[in-house]
Parts: sequence; C-alpha cells; structure tokens
Amino acid sequence: MRRSSNAIFRNIMILGAAMSLSACNGMFEGIYDDPIEAEMEIKESSFSQINATEYTNWVYIDLSERKAMTVEIGEEHKSEIPAEWDLAIHRYDIKTNEGAALQTTYTSIDDLKASGKLPAEENFVKDEWTTDKMEGNIKYTEDYRNDILSGWLNVDTSSMPPIYTMSNQVYLIRLKDNTYAAIRFTNYTNARGIKGYIDFDFLYPLDFEENN
Repeated sequence: MRRSSNAIFRNIMILGAAMSLSACNGMFEGIYDDPIEAEMEIKESSFSQINATEYTNWVYIDLSERKAMTVEIGEEHKSEIPAEWDLAIHRYDIKTNEGAALQTTYTSIDDLKASGKLPAEENFVKDEWTTDKMEGNIKYTEDYRNDILSGWLNVDTSSMPPIYTMSNQVYLIRLKDNTYAAIRFTNYTNARGIKGYIDFDFLYPLDFEENN
C-alpha cells in the first residue's frame, strides 16, 4: 500500500512540474526569439532596410530603376556587379559610379528642391581610392569611397559602446550622366536595433535652374 501511495505521489509531482514548465514557457514565449531579418522595401522616393550588415558585401543601388543588388567583395564576383548603378553601400561607407557628391545645408529634400539653385560645380567631391578607411572582417577593404557621402553617419569608437550620430543633411549626387539626385539618410538599424540596415529618402531626377 505504501509503494502504491509513493508511486501516485511521484506521478503527481512529475505532472505538476510539467504543468509549471509549460506555464513558464508560455509566460516567456517570444522573449528569446531569434532576430527577424528586416525585409527591404523600395518605394518611389525611398529605400528602407537595405541590408548592409555584412562587411564582405557592397549593395549597389539604381535610383532610376529603383533596384538594389548585393554583391560580395572579390575579383571573382566583379562580373556580378550590375551594369547600371548610381551609388553603393558597404556597411556605412558610400561610393558612386563615377559621380561626385556635395553636402547641402538643408535637412529637407523639399526645401532643397524649393531653392531652385544648383550649387557650384567645383564644390562637388569625387570618389577616391582608399586602403585604410573601410573596415572589413579582419582588415580594411580597398575600394573607391566618397568621403562626403560617407559622412552621413559618424561612428565614434573612442568610447564603448560606440556613439552613432547621423548628419541628417541632404546630399546632392552628380551622376556620371550629369543628372542629379538628392538623398537624405534616415536610419541605420532595424526594428530590433540591429545596426547595418539603411534607410534613405531620395529625389531623382532632380532638376535645377542653371546658376547665373
């Protein structure tokens, strides 16, 4: 009789533990979920959640066709680079396709458009080859980089964690066909705070009156 009572007691304890664990799982469900990768969204005047999290990739942007293509860095991947592109993003670094860029004093693309004036041509800065500015996994990535456009986000590593500060300015890009685009970067994280997901607003083509 005692053995039977002990067996019943053990079964009750096991059942109670299982029910308690089930309740705990329900209580904490979702807290430790794996991060969900954000989906890139392209609209008429914006790109959202461009995945630039990998140091081994460039993301090539075609403003006129509203397209984005990710290509891995390396000689063996050069044939994958699209024939038509306007700017490319490597983490937070930016390069143009034989273009040049200028940082304006505006924080609104609409205000820039309303000004109706194109800044002086000599103020536009072309890309430069760099060997010591774009971080890779274990060494710097060598490639062209536009110093002006890459200033959209300052990453201060003098403290830990690093301090990220966006310029919030509107940039002008003179494309290689001498058309112009206005661009303003608006975000560098996804909804979960994972860095390297880039948002920007843009206007292309941007037409201005000729300077007097």
